[in-house]
Amino acid sequence: MFPRTFDDLHETMPWDAIDAVVFDVGNVLVRFDPMSLLRQHVPDYESQWPVLLERLFLSPYWPMFDRGIVSLSEAAELMIGPREEIRVPAARIMRDWPDLREDVPEGVAVLKTCRAHGKKTYVLSNYNHEAFPRIRDHFDFFKDFDGMAVSGFLHMLKPEPAIYHWLTDTYDLDPARILFIDDSPPNVEAALNLGWNAICYNRRGKLDAFFAG
Repeated sequence: MFPRTFDDLHETMPWDAIDAVVFDVGNVLVRFDPMSLLRQHVPDYESQWPVLLERLFLSPYWPMFDRGIVSLSEAAELMIGPREEIRVPAARIMRDWPDLREDVPEGVAVLKTCRAHGKKTYVLSNYNHEAFPRIRDHFDFFKDFDGMAVSGFLHMLKPEPAIYHWLTDTYDLDPARILFIDDSPPNVEAALNLGWNAICYNRRGKLDAFFAG
C-alpha cells in the first residue's frame, strides 16, 4: 500500500494522533518568491531577470549553498561564472535576499494553533547557515520552536533521509506521531516513506481548512 498524506486520511486535524508538528520554512512560514526578489532588489535590471533566475535561484549551486558547503560569497561566484554582465545584480541579490520580511500568515497561524494544543513544534528546512540567522532573528515566531534541523548547519538536505533521521534521533520523536508540513512534493514523499505523517502545502487555504475543524 502506498503511503497517503495526512489530509487524505483525515478531513480535519486529529489532535490526539500527533505529538509533534514539523514545519518547513520557505513558503510555509516565510514567503520565498524568486521573481518577487528580482523585482524588489534589481528592478533596474529587468532585461536580465530570466538569466538571473536561471543562474541564481535555479542553479545547481543553490543546493550546495543550502547544504552549507559553500559560503554566500562563494555561491555567488559559482553562480555568476563566466557571465560578467550579471555580476552587479547577482551580487546584489545574493547579498540582500536573505533579509526576507514577509511571513505566510496561514502557516504562522497553524504554528500558534499547534502550540495552543500543547504540541511540540520543530523546523526542518533546507536553508543556508549564513542566511537562516537573518530570518530567525527577524521573525518572533521562531522562538516558538522546540528544536530545529537546518540543512546549512548539518550539511544534509531534504529529501535525503539522513536529515529526517537526525531530527527524530536528536529530539527523540516517534515518526508515527509526527506531522510534517512542507510545500515540496519530494520532501513530503520522503517523510511519508520514513513513516511520518505529512501534508503538502501546495494550495492557499489548505491548512486553514484542515486545522480549523
